[in-house]
Amino acid sequence: MIKEKNPLLNLKIVKDKSPLLDFYNNNVETLFELFDLLLDNPIENIWFEFIKIFFGYFQLIAFSFDPGVSN
Repeated sequence: MIKEKNPLLNLKIVKDKSPLLDFYNNNVETLFELFDLLLDNPIENIWFEFIKIFFGYFQLIAFSFDPGVSN
């Protein structure tokens, strides 16, 4: 009985990557590359971030005082 082949137990184990895992790995690599670029010249990047945040808040304030929006 042990020597008989059972068709229910014939399993093939295949190591296959999930598309979700590939998507995660690609995003993590991109974030690490971005972090590496930020570390190349941190002072210049801090100024760029400050300017982006300033203009973002300026747009938000200008949007709230826009006559078409405030109605």
